Amino acid sequence: MPLPSLPLFLAAQQHAQNDAGKIAVIDATKKESFTFTQLLEDTAVLRKQILELLGLTATGDLEERRIAFLVPNGYDYVVTQWATWAAGGVAVPLCTSHPAKELLYTIGDSDPSLILIHPAFEKLAPALREGCTTDTPFLGLDPFSRNDSPSLPTFVPAFPLNRRALMIYTSGTTGNPKGGVSTHEIIEFQAGCLVKAWKYSPSDHLIHVLPLHHIHGIINGLTACLLSGTTVEMHPKFDPNVIWERWQDRGSSTMFMAVPTIYSRLNDYFDANIRGTDREEAAREGAKALRLLISGSAALPTPVKTKFAEITGQILLERFGMTEIGMAISCGLELDRRVDGSVGWPLPGVQVRLTEKETGRIIEEIDQDGMIEIKGGNVFREYWRKPEATASEFTADGWFKTGDVAKRDSTGAYFIQGRASVDLIKSGGYKISALEVERKMLALESIQEVAVVGLKNEEWGQQVAAVVKFREGATSLELPELRAILKTEMAPYKVPTVLKVVDGIERNAMGKVNKKTLIQKYWPDKA
Repeated sequence: MPLPSLPLFLAAQQHAQNDAGKIAVIDATKKESFTFTQLLEDTAVLRKQILELLGLTATGDLEERRIAFLVPNGYDYVVTQWATWAAGGVAVPLCTSHPAKELLYTIGDSDPSLILIHPAFEKLAPALREGCTTDTPFLGLDPFSRNDSPSLPTFVPAFPLNRRALMIYTSGTTGNPKGGVSTHEIIEFQAGCLVKAWKYSPSDHLIHVLPLHHIHGIINGLTACLLSGTTVEMHPKFDPNVIWERWQDRGSSTMFMAVPTIYSRLNDYFDANIRGTDREEAAREGAKALRLLISGSAALPTPVKTKFAEITGQILLERFGMTEIGMAISCGLELDRRVDGSVGWPLPGVQVRLTEKETGRIIEEIDQDGMIEIKGGNVFREYWRKPEATASEFTADGWFKTGDVAKRDSTGAYFIQGRASVDLIKSGGYKISALEVERKMLALESIQEVAVVGLKNEEWGQQVAAVVKFREGATSLELPELRAILKTEMAPYKVPTVLKVVDGIERNAMGKVNKKTLIQKYWPDKA
């Protein structure tokens, strides 16, 4: 049961040889830990099973056939992903929180040769079988258990690293989800540049709570860790009480990665359940002892960052990335290189430039808005079976067009202004960043959540509208009162002229708001 000599597998082999007992994954659900040696052995076992099921020999090759899998966050997920790669296939992780209809979209679009279902999702299997338009075989995954005497498999030469390896579907906030395809070479580059920039090491321990159908959880939280020998403690979902308890156990972890809504919930949980209790000192000191905490996948509101720093003494590190490019820009490990509102500087080996949307002119000036374009070994290969969509996202000279707008200061640090399609509002001749308005509004103690959008307006082109959730127990502000307060914080033309108060703002698994859906829901005549 050999394994191909892929860089990730060879790194795992080296970690196992350096320390036979080195833990790769701690599965919080199973309450078991798994060494790098066992991970490689189980990968080889499942690889053989997949190949045989598809009528290939144990030394066969899937030759880029897709394997879709519905597996919860944990050790079984890692083995499934690695076994797919070991067999020469393309891993298509399915979102564990999606209903059958959305899963069937991904399955239908990716056209897999096999669908693996973990027992935790066996209730969904009948609907998926019934909804599949092809005779794609299903495999019920047998969960893995700890083995106290595993052995390292043998290794054989690997197939070319420019082979397709991973298909991650875009969040669909601006259109139908598309399958972003990356090769083994791209995955290694994306993970490797993070290891270098953020200094992952075998002494690190990450508590992993992010979804594993997204670049953030797969590359930043899983692949980079295992490539570097970092132990990954995997939880099926985020629970603020669990995280605070783990941090109270000082020294039990060194790293944490999350989306802004998670940090907001950690702040709220601390205030409601820990502040003023006998847990407070241990919680504060435990969090303060962490080496690195990172926020991404959505804009980090300054008030959330400030509040978290007050509680923990930690200044969150912000970065910029997306499905198609992995991570491209990051603030630095040094505290003076974590600038409020900024995502930092280009990562090692990544090129970044700003251009004018209308002309394509490269913007050299500081503090001028421009479209972010990226070039480097981190950029994805293609959208699956969408050559025209792929081509449209690249410039004539080969730069990927992110669709995001940013400006750059005199130090070269980038400040994201938002998606050009939904976050840049043009009103009365002014260009307004919805993210800037949101940050100002979230600084008000009474506002818990906000989404700012632009509504069609005959006179102004667009008018600024805000969807707001006020904090429980706080007095709701009427529009005139809110506008009066905000005019002391920003230019009058940026202040919302429309207000919708709601009980909650719907977000996807990565904490992002689909603003087009929000407009259709509350202002259908303006969509």
